[in-house]
Amino acid sequence: MGLVTLKLQNLVFPTNKYLNEHWWLQYRGDRLFYNDELGGYMLPQYRFVEFFTYFNSFSIKKWKHFTNITNVSLHLKIKGHFFVNTFGHYIRNNVIEKEISEDKHYNFPEPTELVINFEQEKSSVISFQISSLSECEIYSGYYATEIDEEQVRNVDIAIATTTFKKEEFITKNAEMLKNEILYCDDECSDHFYVNIVDNGRTLNPDDFNGSKMHVFPNQNVGGSGGYARGMIEALRGKKKPTHVLLMDDDVIIVAESLKRTFYLLRVVKDEYQDRFVSGAMLYYEKMNVQHEDVGYVHKDGSYGPQKPSFELQKWDSVVKNEENYDKFDDHYAGWWYCCIPTTYIEANKLPLPLFIRGDDVEYSLRNDAKFITLNGICIWHMGFVTKYNAAMELYQVHRNSLIFQAFSGVCQDIDFVKRITDFYKVEIRRFNYNSCELLLESIDDFMKGPDFLFKPEGERIMKEHGAMNEKLVPIEENYPDIEVNLDDLYKFEELGFWQKVFYKITVNGHLYPKFMLTDDVGVIAYDWFNCPKKQYKRKVLLAVNPYENTGAMRVLSRKKYLELHKHYKKTIRNYKKNHKKVEEEFRKKKDEYTSYEFWLNYLGIK
Repeated sequence: MGLVTLKLQNLVFPTNKYLNEHWWLQYRGDRLFYNDELGGYMLPQYRFVEFFTYFNSFSIKKWKHFTNITNVSLHLKIKGHFFVNTFGHYIRNNVIEKEISEDKHYNFPEPTELVINFEQEKSSVISFQISSLSECEIYSGYYATEIDEEQVRNVDIAIATTTFKKEEFITKNAEMLKNEILYCDDECSDHFYVNIVDNGRTLNPDDFNGSKMHVFPNQNVGGSGGYARGMIEALRGKKKPTHVLLMDDDVIIVAESLKRTFYLLRVVKDEYQDRFVSGAMLYYEKMNVQHEDVGYVHKDGSYGPQKPSFELQKWDSVVKNEENYDKFDDHYAGWWYCCIPTTYIEANKLPLPLFIRGDDVEYSLRNDAKFITLNGICIWHMGFVTKYNAAMELYQVHRNSLIFQAFSGVCQDIDFVKRITDFYKVEIRRFNYNSCELLLESIDDFMKGPDFLFKPEGERIMKEHGAMNEKLVPIEENYPDIEVNLDDLYKFEELGFWQKVFYKITVNGHLYPKFMLTDDVGVIAYDWFNCPKKQYKRKVLLAVNPYENTGAMRVLSRKKYLELHKHYKKTIRNYKKNHKKVEEEFRKKKDEYTSYEFWLNYLGIK
C-alpha cells in the first residue's frame, strides 16, 4: 500500500444548451470558444478566465472536514503562453476575505499536462484564474489529491429513478446516463448502475435494459412506492451497492454531479460514512438560482430550505453556500437527488407508503439523517416555480404531515392541524371552496387510520382530489372585460383596522347582506399569496395564474359557506375527541408498514 492520486472534481464546461446559456456557473471573465477540430476551448490573447464558480471552484474546507484528503492539486491540459493565479475565499467576522498566491508563468507550445499545488491555508473555497499572453487552448482539467490507498473506500451506487408517463424526460436522462456515466472512460463507470421504476408501465424495457440499466414495470404506487421498489431491486441485484441514489425523472442533470458524488464518498471519513449526500434543487425557470439543498420543517408546519435563495452566478454566493447552516431541527433531504447509504435500507428501513409528498421528509426524520451538500451536486427541477396544485399542497401535504407525525413520532412540537385550520380560514375568505374541502378532507382521511390510508389506492385518491382543482382558462378569451394587472398581482396592501374587523367577523361578506358588497371583480393570485385587501367586500374574485395568463372565477356563496362551516366543526370535533387513539394506531403499525414483507405484498412482487 502507498500513495495514490485520486481525482476529486472535474472542470465543467458548457457542453449542452442549458450550461451554455448559463456559462457563468462554470467560469467568468472572457467567453471561451470551443474548437471542434482541436477538441479544446480557445481563450484569445490578453484575456482572462476565472473558475471561482458554482461548478468549478473547490470547497476545500468541506472536503477536509468530511473526507480523508489533506492536499489538493490542480491538473490542467493546456497549450499557450499564460499566467495562472490560484486563490481562495474565507469568511472572517462575517466578511469575505481573499487569499491569493503569486502568478505562475507558463509557456507550452504543445498541449501539456500542468500540475499546480494549492497552498491556501485559510480559504474555505479555492479556485484559479488564467490570464493569456497568447491564444491559449484549454482541453480539460480536474482537482486531485494524493492519499494513502488504505483510506480509499469501495463505492458502488445504484441510481433509482421513478417515472410515470414522462417518456421525454426519462429517455433523455437515460441516454445521458449511458453515454456519460455507465459507459464513459472515467473510473466511476464501473461503480454505477441504474434501476428505472416505471409506475406508468408505458416504457418498452427493451429500449433501456442492458448490463448496467434495468426497467421495472410497477403499479402506480406513487413516488414512495416507486422509490421503495428501486431500493428493493438495488439490494436484490447481482452486485449489492454501498449506496442508493434516489433521483426524480423530470429533472435536468449534469454527469459531473454524479461523478462528484462518487469521488466524495470514496474518501469520506469513518465518522461521516452514514451521511446522506443531498443534491441541491435549482430552478429550471431561473437556472442560476438555488431553491434548496437541505430543507427543514418549520415550527408553523411549513416546509422550506435552510439556506437563503442564492444566485449562484455570484462569487460571494459560492462561498456562502458552503458555510455550515445546520442550525435548525427536523432536517430532511429531498428525493429529487438523495444518495443514501445502503446500511439504512438493509436495516429494514423502507419508505412509508404515502404515495406522494412527504415520503422524503418522513424518511430523513425517522432515521435522524445527517447530510453532506456540495457545490456542483445538483439538479434543475422542471416546472417547479410555475405550478401550484391545490390537491397536492392542501390535501396531500397536510394529510401526510399528520401521518408521519403520528407514525414516526417526529415533529411533536408542531401543530399541523392549526396550520390546516389557518389555511381554511384564508381560503374561505377567498371563496376557494374546493380548497377548503381539500383541507378538511386531509384531516378526515387521517382520522380513518392506517388501515384505510395504507391500502394501494393512492392513485384513486389523487384522481378524486385532482378533479377538485380549479379549472383555469385563458383570461383574454374568457374574461376580456376584466382589467388584470399582472405587475400588481403579488403586491401586498394592508387593510385598515375596521376593515380587518369586518373582514374577520363577516368572513369577508359571507355573513353580511350582499347588496352592501361591491360588484367590482377582485383580481387575486391563484396560489399561496394572500392579500385580504384585494378580495375585501367583493362578490366575485378572479384567481389568476400569471405564469400562464389563465384564471378561474370565484363567486361568493353563503350556502356553500354554511355547508363548509358545518363540515369544519364536525371535523375539528372528531379530531379533538379521537386523534390520540388514531395516532396510537399509526404508531403500532410503525414496523409493519416499512418492512420488506409489507412492500413486497403492496407492490405485488416476489
